[in-house]
Amino acid sequence: MSTEFDNTGETLADTAIDWLVLMRSGAVDADARRAFERWLQEDAAHRQAYAEAETLWSSTAKALGQSGAPAGALTHRPRAGRKTWHAGLAVAASVVLSVAVVWTALAPRLLGDYSTQAGEQKRVELADGSTVLLNTDSAIALDWSSERRRIILLKGQAEFRAAPDAARPFVVAAGNLSVRALGTVFEVYEQASGAVDVSVSEHAVAVGLQEAGGEARRVEEGQRFQYAGHGPLGAAAAADLHRLNAWKRGKLIFKDRPLAEVVAELNRYSRARIVLQGGRTGSLRVSGVFPVDGGLVLEALEKSFSLRALHLGPWLVILR
Repeated sequence: MSTEFDNTGETLADTAIDWLVLMRSGAVDADARRAFERWLQEDAAHRQAYAEAETLWSSTAKALGQSGAPAGALTHRPRAGRKTWHAGLAVAASVVLSVAVVWTALAPRLLGDYSTQAGEQKRVELADGSTVLLNTDSAIALDWSSERRRIILLKGQAEFRAAPDAARPFVVAAGNLSVRALGTVFEVYEQASGAVDVSVSEHAVAVGLQEAGGEARRVEEGQRFQYAGHGPLGAAAAADLHRLNAWKRGKLIFKDRPLAEVVAELNRYSRARIVLQGGRTGSLRVSGVFPVDGGLVLEALEKSFSLRALHLGPWLVILR
């Protein structure tokens, strides 16, 4: 049993979660327990991170209706007595939505060089040694030459690790923004609304509007830059990189977030479109640590808030 967890910097909270999952797995030997105790006593920050992980775990366990069992251990149990809609209406809604979903999904892939489907992640190594980690439902196109290295983020989210090359700047275009690498590792997320989110894990980037002559903003390591998609540029701010980078570790972390925001995130990982019904439903608050699996999280939300999920074919889920 391996107990070699990364406990550095931004991943400390994630390390605490890994320890918690292991200690509650029911398969902990004496060596693992001693290693955990050593880790716990190494630093007060470790104990604090573990306490916070326990708090999140309790929220998750309550949502799942289980006594501290890992979210990943949840198995699907159909809800008895669900109201079924008229078969013809379900088929018609499914067909119409299927056409829209297929077209929306195919357009960036037809234009792009690399892409992912809903729920898929892919790491791409470029010719210069740079790498791109594509998150779910994302696509990029390459504009590569002997003078430049430019990547267009057509859709979604990606982490970029730029290889050094003083003669060819490494630039990512997303929406109206141009993001130029001044170091190594950064992430760009273009939302469906056109808003662009940039966060930096190592070194720095320069962010500016794609129109020539615009003023650039420097975003340092540990900072996040958010742009609404229009108007002037704002300023960078400190970021919770642990939460922002959770997708790279196969996790979704929510800390007192409205259900509407949680569902918007789930829709990025789910092939079926999840729609909230009910004016107040979206304001319910959610906390927990979940695997990147929309089905498991959806079932947890049903149990936690006494909601019902109506499935209309494979493409639409109404949560009410």
